[in-house]
Amino acid sequence: MSHSSLATPPRTIAVDLTPLLPGGENGGARIFILELLEHLAEIAPGTRFILLTQAASHDELARLERPNMHRRMVVGALVGNALRPRLARLAGRLLPFVPARPRRALSDLAYQVNARLKRLGSKGLLGELGVDLLFCPFTAPTYWEPGLPTLCTLYDLQYLAFPDFFSPEDRALRARTFEEICRRASLVVAISDHARATAIDQGRLDPARIRVVHLRMARRLSAWIGQESGILERLGLVSGRYLIYPANFWPHKNHGRLLAAFRMAREAGLSDGIKLVCTGAPGTRLEQLRALARGLDLGGHVSFPGYLEDAELAALIAQAAGLVFPSLYEGFGLPVIEAMAVGVPVAASRAAALSEVAGDAAYLFDPVRTEEIAEAMLLLTRDEVLRSRLIQAGPRRARDFSDARAMALEYWALFLEAMGGACTEWNINDSKGSRV
Repeated sequence: MSHSSLATPPRTIAVDLTPLLPGGENGGARIFILELLEHLAEIAPGTRFILLTQAASHDELARLERPNMHRRMVVGALVGNALRPRLARLAGRLLPFVPARPRRALSDLAYQVNARLKRLGSKGLLGELGVDLLFCPFTAPTYWEPGLPTLCTLYDLQYLAFPDFFSPEDRALRARTFEEICRRASLVVAISDHARATAIDQGRLDPARIRVVHLRMARRLSAWIGQESGILERLGLVSGRYLIYPANFWPHKNHGRLLAAFRMAREAGLSDGIKLVCTGAPGTRLEQLRALARGLDLGGHVSFPGYLEDAELAALIAQAAGLVFPSLYEGFGLPVIEAMAVGVPVAASRAAALSEVAGDAAYLFDPVRTEEIAEAMLLLTRDEVLRSRLIQAGPRRARDFSDARAMALEYWALFLEAMGGACTEWNINDSKGSRV
């Protein structure tokens, strides 16, 4: 008999949304979490959901308010916007000069300081609110309390595969966060088989404590199709005459090679009328890529429209000649199935979880080989046989990842299982993750 069949449904669930930032800075995690919470509120009307928020994003989360779902600000502007960034900058200056063993102790201290700052003024709050379960959709179990069932979502362990993409303090904090979920989470939910396998291998997790729930949100943008007009005109685009890459400008997204490949494809005969559109939240990296595009003489052929609302993004994806996704590392790769769902052919990297998600419904390439990315662009725009196959295969593949309500029900079942299982700390030094 499963734990979930024995558990009493939680009356109150606390959801830690304090890492959520305004706009699109959280990438696909933000999209997934907001969608999931809307469905959870619907399928569990008898459960009260308390959303723990920070000042910077508290107001924009008003859209989640329901009779059974309410926000509670627990991190003010001082911690969210001032003290923590200063501590991070200080750690960034110190860690590179600290030997390995003391560095570990310093990173542990930094994690504890960060957690205590966030918990400042909220000690014992979950007990006072009668919380039965803590849900940590941004992974870190910051508000964990002894005896409280806790479920954490794990997206990836990219910092292990590409440590150079992260600052020393960020690597240290991510490593400590992973140790914390291995030790304290009653259950861990990975968003792909790849993420689960990596976590088991790297964290000595008992396989029974980590499950896979895919992001079943392929049709998220479909509802917006036809509701926005004018984005193509504003960007100077023509339907079917551009390729799109919707991704924030983080190093692993591989924009530099993409731009070099676009130049290579143009030199190899890509139609002069085909443009490249790269959406994503603004920042320093975006400005660097704009400069790179100008340096490659691509300035008039590449568009960087910034962060777009769902209706605009849906319109851009639906009318693209194809979606190209050259990421070096993905825990899932949501835009791939979003494009497939609306019949847009996809060429994607075969790295990490992308081949698992795309199956045989995308043209796959090696993301470190610029010439392969260039070839993918040429094929997406010129090979009608390949385009036809991908356009037909994509929606079939997307159906496997389309039922967001089913995704929420899977999470609800795991909430019940966490309630019925043990919720004490686990000894991560034991390869089987024994309880302590």
